Amino acid sequence: MRSIARMGLIAAVAVLGGCQILTYEGDRFSSTVYDEIPVRPFHFPTKLTYPDYTMFGFPMYSEDPRADLRLDSISCRRAADGGLVVLASVRNMGAEDIYRVPFSGDMAAFRVAATVTTKAGAQERFEAVRYLRLNVASNAVLTLNSTSVPAADVTRIDVVADPDRVVPDPIRDNNVLSWNGAIDGANPQCDVHR
Repeated sequence: MRSIARMGLIAAVAVLGGCQILTYEGDRFSSTVYDEIPVRPFHFPTKLTYPDYTMFGFPMYSEDPRADLRLDSISCRRAADGGLVVLASVRNMGAEDIYRVPFSGDMAAFRVAATVTTKAGAQERFEAVRYLRLNVASNAVLTLNSTSVPAADVTRIDVVADPDRVVPDPIRDNNVLSWNGAIDGANPQCDVHR
């Protein structure tokens, strides 16, 4: 009976005292791997994230997830009403899939926004939203909404992938493409490739 009470007391102290987890960073095959890694305490519970990168409430990885959206190309098409439709090709060049975030209220994975400038200097902004997951090394073509200005009046197009900075993208140099020139109203062409 005393041993059961002693084990219960030890279990209660262990639960109330918190747990410590050793994470393996750096050279995992070193002979002194246990001397190089400091002990880092993680207290239960951790925050809820989607997708869940925890195991029984404790984080599995010590580094943050990384993705790299690359805006590969933009092209133009003429809408039925004479407006301009911009197509954006986006590729995930990172190490993590890009998921939609259902807990934030926004069901999108990321957004692509375009700003067109007319001959008179007026600007119009329109966008497209990616609702599905974007896997690593996969490509997605997003069709942005049609403009209200005629295609022949457009002189400049600026397209930005993930303007809200939702995706954990440390390198944002490849998220912007621009086009300058004149567009034929009957057959608009504004192809830009990275």
